[in-house]
Amino acid sequence: MKKWFLIILVTLVFFSCKRTPKIEIGQNVYISATVLNARNSPSLDGEKVGKLKLGDIVKVLERSEKEMEIDGKSNFWYHIESSSVNGWVFGGYLSINKVESRDAMITALQGSFVYCAFPDRMDCSNTFEFEGESFVYRGYDQYTGITEKSEGSYEVYADHLVIDAQSRLVRPSVFIQYPQTDEERSAYYNAYHGYSNSDEHLVSLSTYPAEGKKDLYFYVCNEKLILLESKLETEEACKASYVYSKSY
Repeated sequence: MKKWFLIILVTLVFFSCKRTPKIEIGQNVYISATVLNARNSPSLDGEKVGKLKLGDIVKVLERSEKEMEIDGKSNFWYHIESSSVNGWVFGGYLSINKVESRDAMITALQGSFVYCAFPDRMDCSNTFEFEGESFVYRGYDQYTGITEKSEGSYEVYADHLVIDAQSRLVRPSVFIQYPQTDEERSAYYNAYHGYSNSDEHLVSLSTYPAEGKKDLYFYVCNEKLILLESKLETEEACKASYVYSKSY
């Protein structure tokens, strides 16, 4: 089963790094956005006539006359039809290559990823744990242990996921060198500990809110699934010194 998911992601990541091939009229293509609105005209002002999901197959019926730039992508609009939707969608979220469904991508992510020297898995530190559609992130320092913890949800796209942290706890004794408020001073002294691999010294402070959204990109190197914070060509990503690699 694990091998099957790696094969999916090898194909997915390889093609996502290439220039988008031209889409032909009459061709069947795949939706590469998590959710994509279909509209009654080739414009963001067009009325929404339906929704398409990651991995859905649609047939191209027509192409707009001019390209448009949306979310940093320049492409045409395409009139498409599926078994349930007929309308216009932006071509920046269409792919002629197989895109796996959202459920398959989430299944491939389940488990723990550790930030280590790759591929020997030495000098490991921070971790991501994915369970269902939620995640837990823990920051780690070799001298102090666990320094912070973030929790939230994530959404998957064709070549990356978006982490959305809704809560964050930190070790004040690590983050605050010179406490300024009563809240900071109390938290600092209560959390002061030379080294700890426990969450018990983590607290919520108004000065350290949740981090918000962050991108992590998929790559498969030497049959191992990895995550990086930067979008790179696959060959370059596989040469990265440190990556988030899955704990099997």
